[in-house]
Amino acid sequence: MGEAPAEVAATPRRRRPGRAVARAGRLLCQAEIVAFWLAVAPLLALLPARLSYRAACWRGDWTFRSAPDKRREVVRNLRQVLGEELSPEKAERLARDIFRIRTCEVVDLMRLRGRARSLRRLVEIRGREHLDAALAEGKGAILCSAHFGSYMCGFSLLHADGFPVTSIGRWWWNYPPDESSVVRRMWDFVYARRVLRHRQRPNIEPWPGRVQVALQAAAALRGNEVVTISSDAPPLDSDRARAVEVPFLGRQAGLLPGVVTLARLTGAPVLMVFVHRSADYRHQVLEISPPVPMQGDTAEAFGRCAAAMDTAIRANLAEWDFWFEPDDLASLGLIPDAPHPGAQAGEAGRAGELQQSAR
Repeated sequence: MGEAPAEVAATPRRRRPGRAVARAGRLLCQAEIVAFWLAVAPLLALLPARLSYRAACWRGDWTFRSAPDKRREVVRNLRQVLGEELSPEKAERLARDIFRIRTCEVVDLMRLRGRARSLRRLVEIRGREHLDAALAEGKGAILCSAHFGSYMCGFSLLHADGFPVTSIGRWWWNYPPDESSVVRRMWDFVYARRVLRHRQRPNIEPWPGRVQVALQAAAALRGNEVVTISSDAPPLDSDRARAVEVPFLGRQAGLLPGVVTLARLTGAPVLMVFVHRSADYRHQVLEISPPVPMQGDTAEAFGRCAAAMDTAIRANLAEWDFWFEPDDLASLGLIPDAPHPGAQAGEAGRAGELQQSAR
């Protein structure tokens, strides 16, 4: 106790400049994120597509370089999950592509203005006939996807094309109990309102204890509407008992088979849907599958959905959201549940993370 005060007194002059620089960096990072979402991205969306997505890639490259801790974390996540499939050089290139795509997805969101024609011109929809045939049966349809590609914008395009769409899922900014109301209002303004403009009903958020979630989804399906669900979400602690183990990205992952439960409860068919981006970053393809067979027990039926998600992710690795989220990867059982230095790097490491879509 006697020596500590002298040591503490001796260090502030050496440490204070570093702390000041770090704090300034965090503030600049936060300011850039807010400015991009509130002003820059909406302006980019008004430009011709070639220019707006090129600028989005430039911004992704800048974020990739300016957030080294987050970049290293993404590379580490990729290599932990994919192992020897991915060399360090390939992981680095893939990480840069991940940062680019996250920024392009923000531009996608801004192009949903009006009737979403600005984005619709860039997206080819394949398999629409499968959705038409499913709705012709009169029991609605369930679209099962992953947190993959510009999936929320893809659902919005289907709604703009005449399919009444309602989504099941939690907005990520509502997760932290200590999140400020200012932050929540900002994301409601820049993100949720743009998505909900192209939805038939409000978002159905499956929080623990909310038994009305199934009732709300069933009501939409009884009205012969389309309900979407992303089935790769890691289960909350309170839901782990209901998770099933399925092969996923080379491991056994614990996922919730809610899509199968809902399909069997309502008789609605389940179709897989994925959106993937072309090499020019601006054109995309939305693919809808034929109905997934629901025979067998719950794990067997859900295993078919998980296999489709696995195939889509492996074909376009950079488009899966969870490379940014070590906690979610650990919760799924894909990486060890261990401390990850990038997550401790402060707000500067969140430049890419804060571009994520709703969870």
